[in-house]
Amino acid sequence: MRLLLTIFLVCLLWVPLAAADELAELAQTNRLLQAEFELAKSQKLYFVFDLQASEILFKVSGVTVAKLPILSLRSWGRPADGIAYTLANRTARKEPEREKIAIPDGQEEEKPKAQPAPPKPGEAPKAPEVQALEITDMPTEYTLQLDDGTLLTVRSTLSDKADFKEKLRYYYEKYSWFITRPLISISHHRHGNTYNEMLLTLPEREARMLYWSFQEGGRCLVHWP
Repeated sequence: MRLLLTIFLVCLLWVPLAAADELAELAQTNRLLQAEFELAKSQKLYFVFDLQASEILFKVSGVTVAKLPILSLRSWGRPADGIAYTLANRTARKEPEREKIAIPDGQEEEKPKAQPAPPKPGEAPKAPEVQALEITDMPTEYTLQLDDGTLLTVRSTLSDKADFKEKLRYYYEKYSWFITRPLISISHHRHGNTYNEMLLTLPEREARMLYWSFQEGGRCLVHWP
């Protein structure tokens, strides 16, 4: 009898909690759709970080033009009400650099890219492979800072060609997360701020593609888990 009574009480408590979670999810989805409607009207590229579905969508006018998988997600804190954001800053462990050439006054300027050879008579001109070359130069480890201070830290999977030093740094950063993030959070709390960070692991090519596409001032939506 006591067992039945306990089960009955648990069911009574569980139903309102489940209903509250569903209402909260519906409210977030509704706000997400409204925010996306406003971005879609601009007809500009924007991004949807769907952390629940573990994917990042590149969208224009509501149409998905690219989709990147999120292999793993780790979070510290969570913004209370954020949905739509602007990329305020992005920093990489190793920023991409173009080749420089020296000029007589000692300054340096960007080395112009070689122009493609003119097409032969009767041959259609070839499209320059600018995009592919740009993406290969992009970093795979960087941090995207949103306009409310939230950090989206992007890392790629460990390369098969990584040397011992790279492997050591990779695993150090991976397992030191549980020590460094509480300390950073305490430091922010002392200054009256909150610390929110999401660590996203992407495949190497997809990590480069996101950095190449998501410029400062770009808009994005975040569907929080």
